[in-house]
Amino acid sequence: MCGLFGVIRNQTCNPTRATIMCAALGHLAEERGKDSAGLAFATSETQELTRRPVTNRRDVTAGGWRIIKGPGRFREVWKRDYIGALNEAPAVLGHTRWMTQGAAKLTNSSPLQVGQLIGTHNGDVDALPLRKTFGLPRATGDTDTEVLFQALDQAGGVILPTLDVLETVVGRAALAWTDRRWPQLVMLARTAVSPLSVAVDTNGNLYWASNPGWFRKAAKTADVTLTEILMVPEGTMIMVDYSTGTPVMVDDRSFTATARAKDDRLAQVVAYRGFSIEDQMADEAVCSHRTLREPQLSRSVAPTLWLSPSGK
Repeated sequence: MCGLFGVIRNQTCNPTRATIMCAALGHLAEERGKDSAGLAFATSETQELTRRPVTNRRDVTAGGWRIIKGPGRFREVWKRDYIGALNEAPAVLGHTRWMTQGAAKLTNSSPLQVGQLIGTHNGDVDALPLRKTFGLPRATGDTDTEVLFQALDQAGGVILPTLDVLETVVGRAALAWTDRRWPQLVMLARTAVSPLSVAVDTNGNLYWASNPGWFRKAAKTADVTLTEILMVPEGTMIMVDYSTGTPVMVDDRSFTATARAKDDRLAQVVAYRGFSIEDQMADEAVCSHRTLREPQLSRSVAPTLWLSPSGK
């Protein structure tokens, strides 16, 4: 279980309230992860990487994005010095980690750089089938998140191959990522169970978060008026373009989301932690995943002792 949050700003408006809103979402996201936290800021120019990304530094800029991350809570990673960068960034991806697999090291902390992608993930997916299906190379870290983004990176940012990857995923996943081959685009996607919500304010800023309740609390902190809050349906990928200075949803696609039986059993704990009853009901209304049956263990049969009529 991890926490996702982020913002794509309307760059024609004063950024102050959107900055406060985004930082407040980061503090609220500690509810879903206290082991590490991070932010990725878009800069003015996004470009493809020509070398392997550096993944073991707390503060690195590459391909037009600055990635800051570190161990501990968001409040321990966040510094007021980042306010200026957040004010200038047209898009920001944030993450808080609840460490369920992989060691406590920066190569496992998000936002992750994987090939041309910078991404965040909340959930737990089967990594081995992805490795086999897409012939993926050895990962730098040791999390399912990296394997999932390896597959998405290999898709090249093209819609249909990306949907093929998302439909292949088995398990829980809510995702936010950007591809430096396709500058000024952010992708939001949800497979099974892991919640993802979006909100828009009166200035046209677009936000996302793992818990819709965070929007209401952060809006009070930032003195922001929200016009709508929506739960992203399972099996949905959304593409948001901010090249014109305002976030515009340019495409959304559907695919079949697949969960494991254990994902359904864990939903109350890993999906709806901190949710109000109303928000949980709203999310359950947009759930449509299929669930794989658990493998049946073969029952051992006691060997039969055949005796001759004489008992010998």
